[in-house]
Amino acid sequence: MAPPPDASDARPAPPPLKLLEPEIVPDEPWADDALDRKVIAERLTNIVREQEAPFVISVDGRWGTGKTFLLRRWRQDLENQGWRAFYYNAWEDDFSYDPLLAILAQFFDHPVIGPMERTKALAQKAGPLLYLAASETARAAFDVELPDVPFRSIPVADSPGKKLDVYRSRRAAKDELRQELQKLGAEVREETDQPLVFIIDELDRCRPTFAIELLERVKHIFDVPNIVFVFGINRGELVKALASVYGEIDSGTYLRRFFDLEFVLPDPDPRKFCEHLYARYRLGSFLASQSEPGSETEHVVPSILDLMGLSLRDIDYCMRLLSLTARYSQADLSGRLHLFVALVALKIANQDLYRRYVSGTARGSEVINYIHTRRQSLDPDAPYEPKIGGPDIDRMEGALYAADSTNCAEQQIIFLIDGRQLSDPKCLAPHHRRLDIEDSGDRNRLAHLRSLAKSLGGAPLVELARIIDLYHGSIRR
Repeated sequence: MAPPPDASDARPAPPPLKLLEPEIVPDEPWADDALDRKVIAERLTNIVREQEAPFVISVDGRWGTGKTFLLRRWRQDLENQGWRAFYYNAWEDDFSYDPLLAILAQFFDHPVIGPMERTKALAQKAGPLLYLAASETARAAFDVELPDVPFRSIPVADSPGKKLDVYRSRRAAKDELRQELQKLGAEVREETDQPLVFIIDELDRCRPTFAIELLERVKHIFDVPNIVFVFGINRGELVKALASVYGEIDSGTYLRRFFDLEFVLPDPDPRKFCEHLYARYRLGSFLASQSEPGSETEHVVPSILDLMGLSLRDIDYCMRLLSLTARYSQADLSGRLHLFVALVALKIANQDLYRRYVSGTARGSEVINYIHTRRQSLDPDAPYEPKIGGPDIDRMEGALYAADSTNCAEQQIIFLIDGRQLSDPKCLAPHHRRLDIEDSGDRNRLAHLRSLAKSLGGAPLVELARIIDLYHGSIRR
């Protein structure tokens, strides 16, 4: 019988290709809060605390800002503090004909919102306002008999008098439903001394017609005391979606009429975001297996991606590409990790320069200078300076010089160290040419850069590019 394989020789578990939304720990909802969203939640709590008048807030967050993470954990945090709060993903009910039914279902499903008599009363009052297509679903779900007066499905009346009767019926039904909601809000206030908080997320992902109808239901029916609505949206995407359906209207101004307060979620720190995704994709064990024994790899990917000034979405794209490569590629990245990560990021940031570099028509100095100037243009207050580049950036620059098909950077660095005039200045990036050889720190940096360029020479640039190009097309940005 063959001996069992040595655990040290086992290949690390492959990283995932897609991340699942992490489960919330009920007693510690912020236990996995890597992006410091608890601070934002505390601000929101202070805004809605003891709010009595009807109040509607939008929480505007771009992709990657942790909006859903924040809203789901905030709801749990409020419940832990004795509040009553709902979280509703509107996109999951995008198929529904009637947003009103979708909203009311959240009240009925909440385990502690009130007795069955209360939920039945709400359903009974809502009946005349529901779409015809939803009426059978409502009957089955709420076990009540609903009047056959469906909203937007009223048969054509034979006379003005009948039309007026239909209008009055619907208006009375709306007023009665609002009264029931007011009673519910008052009961929650008396029980918790706080308003009922209803969180609606992913509105921008819904059909524009569904999104607008949902907002209108909240504005016209749920605008009652002691109920606070919080909408999680990507405002820019929602505005574009509305404009695509309703034509040339001022969608931004139109949206403002629904919200009493618009809260903009700040972007997380890109470095923290990189580290967060790096851990969630479980890239550490794989990349450690691809590096020299004893070397530290946990900062390589975050350092380089942060330096490139990529958007949060592009950072995630790079992580998925690395994960896909780690899962399926048999290539050995040992000693080439810094160059590989730099090439992945470069292809996202500047595909033309990437193509010219891997084909040998652009020098490593051009890539390094592009990264340097890109960083300065994106964040002028925190320019990338050679003296604060860090070991991972030094190694990346050395690898880019070493893979240069002209193979001239090492010789020019020697000229700099010796104080000689450069024979081909374009082989070095400007910020390296400006290093002062009289300064011991700069001189040591040049010597280290030369050592890296020499030791990393012969990196198979075309092979690495082939891996990137193979998997790049498999991922949607």
